[in-house]
Amino acid sequence: MAKGSSSKTKGRAIPPPEEVEDDYLEDDSEVDEFAEDYDSDDQSLNGEVSSGSEEDQEEGTGRWEADDWDENDDDDSEEDSQSGSDNGEDEDDMQLKRLQNDLTSLPLSTLAKAQKSLSSTSKQRSSSSSSGSSREDKLQAIKAKLAQMQKGKGKATTVDPYSRSASARDGGDAGNGRDSDSDSGPETGSTKRGSKHAPTAMSTKKQVSRNRQVVDVHKPQRLDPRFSSISAGNLDAHLHSASYSFLPSMLKEELSSLKTALVQAQKLERTCPWAEKPARTAEREKIELQLGRVRTRLVKSDNEERERNVLAKMKREEREKREQGKGAWYMKKSEKRDLLLKSKFESLEAKGGKTAVKKAMEKKRKKIASREKKSRPFAPGGGGGGGTSEGGARKRQRV
Repeated sequence: MAKGSSSKTKGRAIPPPEEVEDDYLEDDSEVDEFAEDYDSDDQSLNGEVSSGSEEDQEEGTGRWEADDWDENDDDDSEEDSQSGSDNGEDEDDMQLKRLQNDLTSLPLSTLAKAQKSLSSTSKQRSSSSSSGSSREDKLQAIKAKLAQMQKGKGKATTVDPYSRSASARDGGDAGNGRDSDSDSGPETGSTKRGSKHAPTAMSTKKQVSRNRQVVDVHKPQRLDPRFSSISAGNLDAHLHSASYSFLPSMLKEELSSLKTALVQAQKLERTCPWAEKPARTAEREKIELQLGRVRTRLVKSDNEERERNVLAKMKREEREKREQGKGAWYMKKSEKRDLLLKSKFESLEAKGGKTAVKKAMEKKRKKIASREKKSRPFAPGGGGGGGTSEGGARKRQRV
């Protein structure tokens, strides 16, 4: 069966395809093509509507009617709106030109007054807006400080100091389309270190300098040539003491006057009313501080003079021995130290007697003993007060 059918089809002549005239490309109007489609769509839509209306009438429901729509109406409305907008722009341009002409004709004094009034009103608005935000910031900062104090005392309370104000400002800035750097709260507490071993905290609002010093430039240090070793040479202690021999007498006079002033200040402090007590106390402390400085300078000058006299006496004796035929002899540092210490105790004995020498020696002995106790090693867990309370070994301190 299959073979017979195939032979029949081969024997038949296949007619050539009919040529279809393509008139769509010959027409230049695209409106007719789309109009036919719209007409066909409208016909199908009308048919559906009519069938639907018949069904609705049969069922007894409301009837729906199609609106009359026209393309030309929309085009006309668009043209009218464009023409209206063009007319509005022309009117705005005319008004702008008139205002410019009026401003050019006005004198400069009136323009300056107008600008000043506008700037003052803008400042008032900005100040009024910033005052409300600053009050909120202060309130939140106070709350944060109270929370920190309570936390230090042991009360667990945590408050976010700038959550409310920052969120409100962020929302306002987002609506205005601006980003401000002042959204963060004040950095009064942020720059404080939690510990003295922590690194130094700096504000992020302070811009880092772009200048980097690659090569260190030597800066000359200017000194007074009167006290420079280059111009003045080595200082002669004897010549200096002889030139300024009037200073010790002046210091003694100042010391006596300060002593009398201190006595008067103490008397006024005891007899003054309660309201004047802090001022009198501050005045008395100031006089005591000055008195201590003058006494220290006077004692230092006396010691230097005593040491110079002792060393000068030793050199004079050595010079006399050399003249008699003795060989050269140079003092060692240890011998110099012993000689100065001996002269110190001799001066103490001359001023205060043997009791002053005993007091000085006892004070020196206690000082050395305390230093030895601090540097003394202790066995772990041993007695003598050297170990810790847990029984461990105490660390040896450096001397």
